[in-house]
Amino acid sequence: MNRHNNKWLLGKANLVMPPLPSGFMQNAGVFYLSVILDKHVGEEVVLIIFDPTDFIHELSALVPFNFYSSSIALNTTYGPIFSFIFYVTNPRDESKAFAVFDKPINIAEPLSFEPWIKLAGQTHIHLLLVDKNYEVQGFYEFENDSAFIQALEIMSQLKADRVIDFRKAEQEYFNAFSLADLYEIARNNT
Repeated sequence: MNRHNNKWLLGKANLVMPPLPSGFMQNAGVFYLSVILDKHVGEEVVLIIFDPTDFIHELSALVPFNFYSSSIALNTTYGPIFSFIFYVTNPRDESKAFAVFDKPINIAEPLSFEPWIKLAGQTHIHLLLVDKNYEVQGFYEFENDSAFIQALEIMSQLKADRVIDFRKAEQEYFNAFSLADLYEIARNNT
């Protein structure tokens, strides 16, 4: 795979969120957005942790800030479901999570793969921490290991035509797993 070099070379920057589509990022969670951070690099997919509470400031104060990704695929009564699991470790005890987020993907929607394919093809992951005023509270860069490429392989092997009802499958998944459960699964997968 020929990877898009999006390494940040511009030093410290005061990043400002672009205008967002109506209704985008209303609830806390992990989101993605296609943006141009550096005109010499061009468009890339960035990940955003959005939290409208003061927790975002606790998260942005972590040193070191260690961000990881993993994934899970499982069957539900309403068909297969795939989810990314993102977590930030506790700097005082790296074996514990400070924050855990999940991002279920509707595999029955082919367009839902596109941003993740683009992200997998980048050399680096850029992560923004965004508060309730849509102000950037943190900007981080991580080398993009093979986790997203492996996740895409798993996603593509799932039978999208077996998804009967994504919303019901997603709800069954939410009912079956707490974020603590997902963190344990993610740690065992990495």
